[in-house]
Amino acid sequence: MPKPKKRGKGIWADLQRVYDTYELHSFTEDPPDEPFQEKWEKTGERAAMIFLGMPVWPMLLFRLRVYLYDNKIPILPYLCDRISTVLWGCTFGRYVTIGERLVIAHGQVVIDGRVVIGDDVAISPWVTIGLSGSRKYGFDKRGPIIGNRVFIGTGAKVLGPITIGDDVRIGANAVVLDDVPSGCTVVGAPARIVHTEKPFRWD
Repeated sequence: MPKPKKRGKGIWADLQRVYDTYELHSFTEDPPDEPFQEKWEKTGERAAMIFLGMPVWPMLLFRLRVYLYDNKIPILPYLCDRISTVLWGCTFGRYVTIGERLVIAHGQVVIDGRVVIGDDVAISPWVTIGLSGSRKYGFDKRGPIIGNRVFIGTGAKVLGPITIGDDVRIGANAVVLDDVPSGCTVVGAPARIVHTEKPFRWD
């Protein structure tokens, strides 16, 4: 897979990196099947990529919100949150840190607490990443630290102050409450390791 272009710093560079990421992961050269064919042809490929492909807007709004918070601009960060939540079902807590090239495949994602997400992470729909509220940890504002090139399957829960290593695959509907070493695949509730070699690599 080709790598995104190198960009500078600043809010516009951040937003362009988000667009580049989703462009790489979006539709192929062939337009999608009906019923999107007609709309694709009317709007053009780039517009269709945004409105019919992966939901690039939640990540654009997240990057914009970080910029607004850092520059102490009131009200607008809240509006970014509300738009993302209402239209795409994506909620990002105030203290979430996200690396480069995160892909949220179809929306419906909740990330809250002091969560750190690395580079080249892919998150499927209906995923929750955040606080555990369990007997083991009690109430703890710390959320997971997730490494690079991690895939999180549909409906998975990654909860508590745990560490997910690099090149990890988390299966659909898994409930991850403990650390996961790099290169592992985990499934189940509670999650258990079923594979210990790197299952894939994003170059």
